Amino acid sequence: MRIRGLAVALAAFLLTPLVALAQSSEWTIDDILRPESAGSAVVSRDGAHAAWIKNTWITADGQPKRIGNLWLTNLDTGESIQLTQGDDGVGSPQFSPDGSRIAFVTSRKPVSPGKDRADRQVWAINLAGGEAYPLTSLDRAVGDYAWISDAALALLAQESKTLYEEEVEAAEDTAIIVEDAENEPPVRLFRFNIDDKSLTRLTTNNDWMRSLAVSPDGSRAFVQAQVSLSYAFDAKTPPRNLLIDLDSGAMRELWAGERVVPGRVDWAPDSTGFYFTNEFSSHPIYTTASITELFWCDAATGERTKIDLDWDRAVGGGVTAVEGGVLVVLADGVYYKPALYARDGDAWTRRDITGDHARHVRGFAAGADGQRIVYEFSTTTTPPQLHRARLDGAAIANAEAITDLNASWKDKPMGRVEVIRWTGARGDEVEGILFYPYEFTEGERFPLIVVPHGGPASADTDTWSANYVEAQPLWRQRGAGMLLVNYHGSSSYGLEWVESIQDNYYELEIPDIENGVDSLIEQGLVDADRLAVVGWSNGGILGAELITRTDRYKAASIGAADVEWISDWANVAFGASFDNYYFNGPPWEQLDHYVEKSPFFRLTEVTTPTIIFTGDKDTNVPPHQSWSLFRALQQIGKAPVRLVVFPGEPHGLRKPAHQKRKLEETLAWLDRYLFETYTPDDKALKENSPLASLVKRADAARVGARYGVEAGGVLTPELVEHDGLFVGRFEVTRAQFGAFDPDYAYDPAEANYPATNITFDQARNYAAWLAARTGRPVRLPTEAEAKKLAGDGGNTLARWAGYTPNPDDRDRLSAIVDALPAGALLREVGAGSATGDNAVFDLDGNAAEWAVAEGDAGALIGPSADRVADKRAANPAQARPAYRGFRVVADAP
Repeated sequence: MRIRGLAVALAAFLLTPLVALAQSSEWTIDDILRPESAGSAVVSRDGAHAAWIKNTWITADGQPKRIGNLWLTNLDTGESIQLTQGDDGVGSPQFSPDGSRIAFVTSRKPVSPGKDRADRQVWAINLAGGEAYPLTSLDRAVGDYAWISDAALALLAQESKTLYEEEVEAAEDTAIIVEDAENEPPVRLFRFNIDDKSLTRLTTNNDWMRSLAVSPDGSRAFVQAQVSLSYAFDAKTPPRNLLIDLDSGAMRELWAGERVVPGRVDWAPDSTGFYFTNEFSSHPIYTTASITELFWCDAATGERTKIDLDWDRAVGGGVTAVEGGVLVVLADGVYYKPALYARDGDAWTRRDITGDHARHVRGFAAGADGQRIVYEFSTTTTPPQLHRARLDGAAIANAEAITDLNASWKDKPMGRVEVIRWTGARGDEVEGILFYPYEFTEGERFPLIVVPHGGPASADTDTWSANYVEAQPLWRQRGAGMLLVNYHGSSSYGLEWVESIQDNYYELEIPDIENGVDSLIEQGLVDADRLAVVGWSNGGILGAELITRTDRYKAASIGAADVEWISDWANVAFGASFDNYYFNGPPWEQLDHYVEKSPFFRLTEVTTPTIIFTGDKDTNVPPHQSWSLFRALQQIGKAPVRLVVFPGEPHGLRKPAHQKRKLEETLAWLDRYLFETYTPDDKALKENSPLASLVKRADAARVGARYGVEAGGVLTPELVEHDGLFVGRFEVTRAQFGAFDPDYAYDPAEANYPATNITFDQARNYAAWLAARTGRPVRLPTEAEAKKLAGDGGNTLARWAGYTPNPDDRDRLSAIVDALPAGALLREVGAGSATGDNAVFDLDGNAAEWAVAEGDAGALIGPSADRVADKRAANPAQARPAYRGFRVVADAP
C-alpha cells in the first residue's frame, strides 16, 4: 500500500509550578525524529515475565543511529531490567518454552565471527544471568525463527550460495535480473539443535517460505510459501499454505486451489489448531481494498472455520490465542475495540474488553492463560508507554506503565484534540481528528494543515503520531491546527467503505476532505485564507489532486506521490494489483480513464506553491512521478515549486539526516507560504563559527548589560534545555556570583566574565543558596554529566598558543602564563562557541567547571583558558585557581 530552540529562563523554571511549566516548553525537531520507543513485547507462557525492545538513539560515526536493546519485566513486581547493550540492536524476542531464556535476532558479531557467518542470526540470553551468546551461525541471514523445544529452533533461511551466485559476486557484477525465479535461492525450513549446533534441512521445496508459526508442543509448523515472485505485482498466483511435521518434515498443503493468504497466525496453547487472519474483498482477484476476517484451523484435519466476529468492521489489530479462546482487536474507526472470543467447540462468543485503555489498544501480548497482558497505550495527546495489566474476566485491571519513555516530553504541551464528524461524499458521515493550535483562543480563526493518510486502505486513529510527515507538535506551536480525515476508501469502517472508491478514485475522497475543511471554516475555527496540505504516498497523491481542483491552499508538501497513472502500472512493485483494482483494468483497456484520473494533465491549473519529495529507490511510487510533477509545474510557471530527491531511499525515508532534511524543508516551505514568517538561512554563515555564536548570543537573556535573569530580586543564571538537562547558558558570571557573596570583588567592567577563583565548596554553596532561595532543585552537575557536556577546542591554551601544545610545550608555556596577570586569558562568557539548538556557551573552554564526583568530592571538568585537554594523561593537570569556575544545572521536571 502507499503508506504515508527552546530557551527556559531559570526564573520561570524556579518560580512556576511544574504543571504550568510544561506549557512553556517547546517541541524540537529531535523530539519528533529521535523519540524513544518500545515494542515487540512477548510474554512467557507462564505469564511471569515480559520481554520487549527499547529503541533509543546513539551517535555512530558522527551520525544518529537508532538501536534496540532487550529488556525484561517481572509481571508480578513490575521491575524491569535491561538485558542487552551495544550498538548493533536486537529484535524479534521469543521466550523458550520453559521460560528460562530469551532468543532474539541481531546482526552483532561474536568474538570469533567466523568466515561465512551472515548478518541477522539468532542469539539468546539466560534469565538467570550472564551475557548474550550466539546460537546460529548460518552463511545466510535467518528470515524467521521459532522455538521447537528448549533445545531446538525452527529456522527459515535461504540455501547456501550457488556457484552462479559466487561467480556473479566474484565478477562484481551488480546487474539485476527482475524476478529471476530460476536463480533466486529457495527459502527452506531447517531444524537447528542448540546443543550440538547441528542444522537439519526439513524441506526441499523450490519456492520461498515465509511466515513461520510453530505449535507450542513443537510438533508442527505452519509456513506460507511464495510460489510466484510477481505475486505482489499481479496477485495471480497466491502462496501455498503448508502444515509441516517437525519430526519427519512431511508437508500437507492446506486449502489448495483457494485464495487464502493468512496474515497473523497464532497457535492455541494446547496445539490443537491455530487462529489466522485473511483479507476479504468482493473482488475475485485483488485484496487491494479489503477487511480482515478471522479463522480457526484444526491441526488434525486442516479444516478452517470462519469465526463470526459479530462486528461488520472486522479485525483491526492484534490476534492473540489464549486458553479457551482468542484476544482480538477489532477495527472501530478512529478507535479500537478489543474483545475476548471464548471458544465452545466450533462456536465463539464475544465479550468486549473494558477499561480506561481499552479503545486505544492495538494488540496484546499474553501468557497462555490470557490473564497477564502487556500492551502499548497511547492517545493523540498521550505518548506511548508499554503497560502491564490483568484481564479480570474481560476487564483490564491494575494497569501500570512499565516504561518511562521520553521523560522530557512531560514538559511539552499536548493541547486540545477532538474526534469530529461531518457530511462527506454521497451524504455519508466522515470521521476525522482535529488538532487545535497549542495557544488556541476561542473566537480566533487559525491556519489549518490538512494531512490525508496513506493507503488509501489505512486509517488515522486516536493514538500518538508525530514524524517527518505528520509533524503536528511543530505546526501547532507555530499556531496552526491539523486535520486528519478518514475519507472513503479508508480501512476500519467496514467492507463497503473501504471498497467504495474502486473505479471512483479521487471522486469521494476529495469531497470528504474539502467538506471537512468547509465545516471548520463555517464553525468559525479555521481561517479560509490560510490553508495548507501535507501528504506522503496516497496522502501526497490526494494532495496533488487537491491543488488541481482549487487554489485555496496556500502551500502544499507532496511526498512520494503519483500524478500520472499510465506509467505507474508497470513501474510499481504492486502496479497491476493497485491500478487494475482502482481503475478497473490495465492502461491499454482503460486509457481514457487513466488519463482522466491523472492530475498530470491538469497541472496547468495549479497556482499553489508546492514542494515535492521522493526517494530515488522508491518502488511504491517511482521517483519519475515526482520529477513529472516538478518539471510540469516548473515549466508551466504559475506556482513556485521545489523538488528534493533523497539518494538511496525507498518509499519511506530511513536515514535520519534525510528525515531531518525533509522536515526542515517542509517547515521552511510552510513558514514562507502559509505562516509568512520565513527568513532565509544565510548559507554563508558556518555553523559553530565565531560569527554564528555571536548571532546566537544575541538571544541570551540580559538584565541591563549583564547576562542572566532576575529572580527574587537578584541576578541569576539563565538555564536552557540541553541534552536532557536544564543547563546554564553560560558559566556563572561574576555579577551573578556577587549577588550571592557580597564580599566577592570584581571590576564592574568584567561583570559578564566567568566567576573564577571559586572553590568547590563555594560553587556548591552557591547552588544550595539558589535552590533554597527559590525552592527549586538547582545543583552542580555530576561528574558524569559534566564530562558528557564538556567539549574541546574553545578558549583554551591551544587558542592562545596558536597550536595544540604537547605536554612538554605546555610546560614551557606555563611559565609565560604565570607571568601574566591572573585570569588574563579569560574572555567574557559567550565569547566562545555555542553548542546545541538552544546555544549553551563555553562548554569547551574558558573556565574549568566544578562538578560533584563520587564520594561527594569536587572535580574540575573540561578544558580551561590556561590548559589544553590531555586525554593520555593519567592525572591531567588542573586549571589554575584563576581559571576555576562553574555552572549550574537542574533536572528536567
